[in-house]
Amino acid sequence: MTTLAETISTALRAVGSATEDRLRDIMADFEALNLTEEERIAALASTVAATACTHHNRHRPIYLDAVRTWALEIAGELKPSPPRLRFPVDAERIADGAEVLTSGIDTLIEIMTSLSIRTQDRLVTELALVSRLLGQNDANTILRALAAVDRALADRDFRPGALVMVPLRDAQHLIARDADLEYLEPRGCA
Repeated sequence: MTTLAETISTALRAVGSATEDRLRDIMADFEALNLTEEERIAALASTVAATACTHHNRHRPIYLDAVRTWALEIAGELKPSPPRLRFPVDAERIADGAEVLTSGIDTLIEIMTSLSIRTQDRLVTELALVSRLLGQNDANTILRALAAVDRALADRDFRPGALVMVPLRDAQHLIARDADLEYLEPRGCA
């Protein structure tokens, strides 16, 4: 059985240098936006939701499970600390970040399709991008982001391009004794 790093390395070799360069450009463009941690996670959640609808609608649960698994594996290696929520979020900046990632993924897919890259390698490359960025967060943040994605995708009115806000600040509030646990967001990992 191969490791995640080996799987990604094999796929990146298969997709070629032009695709790999574009992948680096997307990540650099996203980093250049200098988003706060909360804005980054909302932009990533918005991108994952849009990509799941646009490119993986038939296999959406499998795609989301792969994103979750890979991001958690990366986070397990990096062991990042929880985000610092010091600044208010700016929806316009989140939209800019989501646009950079979403249009970048669309371009990546077009490049790989035009080069007749195998579907498996295209999927691994796409997953590597979103998982690498999501994996820079702690496990709780990743799970809260993907729960927000699940909620957004369950809404019939959701359309790709809509922002998916991740309620990270809610976890800072105490839970009342009489709170209905059925309606509470997950607040950590056991």
